[in-house]
Amino acid sequence: MRTLGALGILVLGLLAAFVIANWHVLAMPVEVSLLVATIQAPAGIILLGGTALLLVLLAAYTLSLHTSTLLESRRHAKELREQRLLADQAEASRFTELSSAMHKEFADLRVELQKVSNESSNSLAAAIGEVEDKLDRALGTPGERRVVQ
Repeated sequence: MRTLGALGILVLGLLAAFVIANWHVLAMPVEVSLLVATIQAPAGIILLGGTALLLVLLAAYTLSLHTSTLLESRRHAKELREQRLLADQAEASRFTELSSAMHKEFADLRVELQKVSNESSNSLAAAIGEVEDKLDRALGTPGERRVVQ
């Protein structure tokens, strides 16, 4: 893009140098046909004015194109920010939901583990009680204990 701009400035500079060098020829009045009438006017200045008008129209078109591109880019950036915000909110919602589900699952596991632990300790206590009863019966009366040698 910089090369194209530099080339345009170079061409305009060369055109300006040509106009300055040949001003007396460009300003010389000649007979010019307007298709319905003929007038005496400097044809070089008419052509130079037409070129200047074309250059102004081209600059206006380029400026409007650049402006519309910038506006569209801003609109896309705004939409992208909105979509990113929605995605972040959805992700935060999923994380919150996942966290609550994990807390519930851990609470259920804790209750289940407590239940299994109580059952195991009760079962173990019952088994130890049975073993003690058998030992007491095998060794004698429940109150007295014999020492086995």
